[in-house]
Amino acid sequence: MQLRVHALMECSTVNGPGARAVIWVQGCSLGCPGCWNPDTHDPLRGSRLHHVSEILEWFAKVSREHRIEGLTISGGEPMEQAPPVLELLRRLREGHPETTAGLFSGYTERELPESLWRAVQAHLDFAVLGRYNARRRSHYPLVSSTNQVLRLYTARYSMDDFAAQSVEVHIDHTGLTQITGFPVLGSPVLG
Repeated sequence: MQLRVHALMECSTVNGPGARAVIWVQGCSLGCPGCWNPDTHDPLRGSRLHHVSEILEWFAKVSREHRIEGLTISGGEPMEQAPPVLELLRRLREGHPETTAGLFSGYTERELPESLWRAVQAHLDFAVLGRYNARRRSHYPLVSSTNQVLRLYTARYSMDDFAAQSVEVHIDHTGLTQITGFPVLGSPVLG
């Protein structure tokens, strides 16, 4: 099974608790005005297909190198690629049971097909759900607008484990620059 990927980040501390590997999927039909990741909307532009097994090999490697606590899947819209996302999460839990998993989705729980969402949720420790609304900016951890919710699905984390919003800038050995995280409430939006 393959996942259309926009970008991978080996280690982030702003996309959930602890050091986390991050996958941004490619493709989102929601098109929230002011979205932080508009380059991820077109399902074909700038994407690469990765087999789930390739992503798991990548995760195992970066997990050893960076002492990764978890994996966060963002986007684009992960639930628009639910079958490969589910396969990735299922195999992650099987091969790395100590690893936590998080997901960002612009959909609410009520909008997602119940059986599919339950299957995905069974492999998550947390999720941020709901459309981004630039007029309702939030200061809460991981929640960039006040209409979104942070849900905890296991006892591995409490709300106290989620740090205040912040932004990271990563520059790799080739000069590739990646900016991730959340603009702090009241600061100018990067764009």
